[in-house]
Order: sequence, then C-alpha cells, then structure tokens
Amino acid sequence: MRKQNRLKDKLTKFIGIIIIILIISNFIPTPYMMTTPGVAKELSPLITVKDGYKENIRGKFMLTAVGSKRATVLDVIKITILSPEGYELTPRQQQIPEGMEMSQYIDIMANLMEESKVKSQAVALKKAGYEVSFEGTGNGAEIVQVMEDGAAKGKLESGDIITAVDGKEVKLASDAVNLIRAKEIGEKIDLTIENNGNKKVITLETVELEENPGKPSIGVLIITKDLTYDFPREISFNTDNVVGPSAGSVFTLEIYNQLTPEDITKGKKIAGTGTISLDGKIGMIDGILQKIITADEAGADIFLTPAENYEKAQETTRDIKLVKVETIDDVLYFLENELK
Repeated sequence: MRKQNRLKDKLTKFIGIIIIILIISNFIPTPYMMTTPGVAKELSPLITVKDGYKENIRGKFMLTAVGSKRATVLDVIKITILSPEGYELTPRQQQIPEGMEMSQYIDIMANLMEESKVKSQAVALKKAGYEVSFEGTGNGAEIVQVMEDGAAKGKLESGDIITAVDGKEVKLASDAVNLIRAKEIGEKIDLTIENNGNKKVITLETVELEENPGKPSIGVLIITKDLTYDFPREISFNTDNVVGPSAGSVFTLEIYNQLTPEDITKGKKIAGTGTISLDGKIGMIDGILQKIITADEAGADIFLTPAENYEKAQETTRDIKLVKVETIDDVLYFLENELK
C-alpha cells in the first residue's frame, strides 16, 4: 500500500510537471508565424451602396480571411505532431519584415485595405456603366521602411515618395508594386523619387528577398500617399478589423451586385479571394488553402480562386467547387452563363 501511494505521488508530480511545462510553452514565442483557417464574412451587411438594389439580393458574396499569430512552442509541438488541416508554420520574416513591429505592419495592411476599397468601387462602377475619374486618387507610393537586405538600403529612406517607375506614373502603392513585380530578378529599374520638393531618379537592381522568394523586389515597404477619391455613387464600408488587399475582388462583386437590379449570385453562397487592379485583374494572395477551408466550413457553394493560386488550391481535400478566375469579367461570365 505504501509503495502504491509513493507511485501515485510520483505520477501526480509527473503529471503536474507536464501541465506546468505545457502552460509555460504556450507563452514562449518562436521565430515562426502560425497561419490557420480564419473567418468568412458575408459582405452585404458590410458594404452599402446608397439607393442600391441590396433588397433584391438572395445569395451571398463572402470574403475569407486567414488567422495569423506568432507561434508559441506549444503551437509548434501541436502542428508538428498532429498536423491539423490548414495549420502552417512559416518563418516570421516571410510575413513581417525583420525589425518591424506588429503594429506598424497592421497599419500598412490597413492602408492596403483602404486602397483595395477604392479600386473595388472604381471597377464596379465602371462595369455598371458609370464614368469614373482617377485624377488625384493618390500622390505616389510613400516609403515607410527600407529593409536591411534590399537594393534600396542606403539609397532610399522613409518619407521618400516614388512617383514613377521607368517613367510610368505611380499614383497608388499598388502601381509601384505591379511595375516592380513585372521585372525579372536582377533587372535594373529607374525610380523617380520626390522628398520635400526635391526630385531625383535612382537606378536600382531588383533582388529576391528571403521573405518574398521568387518575386523581384527593391526592399521597401510602401503605402499610398494622400489616398483620395470622388465617385458618382455613395458607397460605405464597415469592415471592422479585416485588413490587407486580398478581398478586393469580392468587394467589387458585392458593389456591382448592389448597383444592378439582377442578383448575379442566383441565390448561391459565393466565397472568394484575390486582389483587384484598376483594369479588373484579380491577383494572387497568400493562404489559399486556409481560405478554402474557411469558406467550406461557412457553407459556401463556390470559391473564386485567382488563376495564380489555382494549382495550389487544387490540393484541397474539400469538395467545394473551385472556379479559376483572372479578371472580374471572368467572374461575371461564369455567374451569367455557368452558374446554375
């Protein structure tokens, strides 16, 4: 009996130690970010076109967002051992540049969200037949941080404003990104820079950064300078704490649906993702598998997938219908001619 009591005491202490270790490990950060399935939000309550046709809409357009946080030791153990579906670990610098505070990163993502809203309104209004002018939309791409391992280090600084790339005007931060991304890694580009009334042209060579493998970069983080717009219809957003540019395509579709009498959803729940450009192109995003899982669990019938993400998207184990799209016109064609 005494031996049994001692054994019981040792087992109790061992379990207690394990519990303490688990509790402590849940607070110890690692150099990894944990990406998980997130939320799917119906857009009709979040976007309102004044005097639009919201009451005619029977279906739903839904944005999808991933969950992301700094991984703890316990998170790493759980993902390594259990491999839960849709949970991934990535080095922190692949999501947030070295030396950047999370609050600053969120501010940049919030700015990109505002830019995405502007572009989605512009594209939707044009598709609905309105005249849209972009004069004064933005005054260039303002540099908020120069990264240590980029080509811009020592040549550009925070506060510099990129107004042209290879002579092509830059009004929005996305203009600069698209022009730089169109280059090959190692190719030279000319940047027109303004700061405090001074203007100069800087020649840089694009590089591949660890946090953006396979993509040309100059190593700066940018936001749109003086983002403004004036559209012919009043459109309001209530997107709460969702940030980043990846809902641009579904924003566009929700706005267009409220601008036109016919419900283009045909009563279906349609989720999707993808950035939007002013010419209606839908761009790639991160976290495609997590977003598909999120949409499926929210009961979506269809998931609109950017063409550049489609190959990865096909790895999903979910039965949700994937539709490959490159432009808003692709989506509208599918909805009109193929959606049953």
